[in-house]
Amino acid sequence: MEKLIAAIVAFIFMVPFKASADVKWLSTEYSYGAFREADGPRKGSVRFVNTGKKPTFIRNVRPSCGCTAAEYTKDMIQPGDTATVSFIYDPSGRPGPFDKTVKVYIGSDNLLQVVRITGTVIGTPETLESGYPYEGGPLRYETLSRPMGEVRKGGSRHVFVNVYNQGSDTIRPVWRTETDALQTDITPHALAPGEIGTFGFYLDTSKEKKMGPVEYIVNVLPDKESPSGEEKEIRITAAIVPDSRTMSVDDIENGPRAYLVPEFVDFGEADKDAELPFEFEVVNEGKSELDVSRVYSYCAGVKIAAFPQKIDGEGKGIVKGTLSLKDVPSGAFRIYVDVITNDPLHPVRSASLVGIK
Repeated sequence: MEKLIAAIVAFIFMVPFKASADVKWLSTEYSYGAFREADGPRKGSVRFVNTGKKPTFIRNVRPSCGCTAAEYTKDMIQPGDTATVSFIYDPSGRPGPFDKTVKVYIGSDNLLQVVRITGTVIGTPETLESGYPYEGGPLRYETLSRPMGEVRKGGSRHVFVNVYNQGSDTIRPVWRTETDALQTDITPHALAPGEIGTFGFYLDTSKEKKMGPVEYIVNVLPDKESPSGEEKEIRITAAIVPDSRTMSVDDIENGPRAYLVPEFVDFGEADKDAELPFEFEVVNEGKSELDVSRVYSYCAGVKIAAFPQKIDGEGKGIVKGTLSLKDVPSGAFRIYVDVITNDPLHPVRSASLVGIK
C-alpha cells in the first residue's frame, strides 16, 4: 500500500502544471497618433485581466518587424490581476503612417492575441530629403519622372509615384494632363499631415496615335483649395511598339521585312560645332507594303528632315536628317536613330551615327 501511495504522489508531481488562459483584454489596439521622427522612439501599452480561476502567464510576445520592441509582465498573473504588454516604436527613417502588429501568446494552451499598433511619423528634413527629394509646397515627391519602358500597341501599363504631405494641414492634390491616353489618380484622395499618398498612372495605348517614344506631363497642385500653391510636373515616358502576337503564321510569312542600309553612318573626326547631314535607306524585302510609323532619336541634336511613310514590297525609301554636335559630349560618340514599322518580326530597327567630336 505504501508503495502504491508513493507512486501516486510521484505521478501527481510529474504532471506539468497547466495555467489556463481565460483573459479579458481591455484593448487590443493602440494608436500613437501623429508624432515627429525627431522625438525618437515612442512607448505604448495594452492590458488584459485574468478572468479565470487559475493563474496564467505570458509565454511569448513577437512584434511584426524590427522597428518595434516589446516588454511584458514576466510573473504569474493571478486571478483578477492585470498584465501589461508594452511596445516601443522606433520612427527613425520611417516617415508616414505605419500599421504594425504584436503577437501575444498566453498560458499553457498558447492562446494567441494579435495587438495592432498604428500612428503617423512626421519626418525630419534629413529623412524627407533622402526619401522624397523633390518639394512642391507641402507636397514632397519621391521622383518627378517614371519610365514605363516598351509597351505594345493596344496594351496598357501602370506605374506609381509616392508623395508625402509635409505640411500641417490635410491636403487634396489635383492634377491635369493634355491627353486621354494617360489616366491619373491618387490614393488616398485626402492626405493628412505626415501621410503618404500614391499617384497611379495608367497608359492605354489604344488611345495614343504616336508610335515610338511618348512623353506625358502631369501637372500636380498640392491642394485644390489653394490654386496659388507650388505646382510640379511629373513626366511619364514610354516606347510604344507594334504588336504582332495576334498575327497568323501566313500573315507573318507574307508580311513586310524592314532593313536599314547602312546600319552605321560614320562621320569620322568632326568639328565640335558641326551640323552633319546623314541619310540611310529603309529597305523592304518582304512581300507586302511596309508602313513606317515614325523615325526618331533620343538625342536632341538629331533632326529628321524626311522619311518614307510607305514602301512597296521589295522596295526602298530614304531617311534624311542632320546631327548637331553642339550638345554631344566630346570624344567618340554613337547615337541611335530608330525606325518603327509594321514588320511583324522586327518592328524597331536602329541605325547608328558614329564618329569623334
